[in-house]
Amino acid sequence: HGSGHGQVKSTTPAGIPPSHGTRPSPYADATTRTRRPAAAVGSTTMSQAVSSATPAQLDNLSGYAEDVGLAFQIADDVLNVTGTREELGKDPQTDAKRGKKTYPTFYGVEGARALAEQCVKRAISRLERFDAKADPLRELAEYITARRN
Repeated sequence: HGSGHGQVKSTTPAGIPPSHGTRPSPYADATTRTRRPAAAVGSTTMSQAVSSATPAQLDNLSGYAEDVGLAFQIADDVLNVTGTREELGKDPQTDAKRGKKTYPTFYGVEGARALAEQCVKRAISRLERFDAKADPLRELAEYITARRN
């Protein structure tokens, strides 16, 4: 269940998982096409890095993954507030309509954006002990706060 699964699930009728014959919307397809290649590059690069990593580097990779995951969640929360249906591939403001407490709820949009940027910077700094082979991971981290869907 990668990031694409959540997108598909949110566009199917309530309570009916995608495996029961429903098709995801074209918006979900477009969003998934954007996210899946980035995830594939990240997982491939991460696998290569882990295979030859020292214990200290493994700690840094673990921290990188946590930071990137948090940055992604925060950025997703911000996009739910600031994005349009065309950008997101789904209705915006759904978190607020459901009364869901998100990072923008507590920090405001700009505060949440700043927090996501801090996570990205921290994630990238954790890759200092890695050579240029980790550049795709650095680029993936930077993409998280630059994305519009």
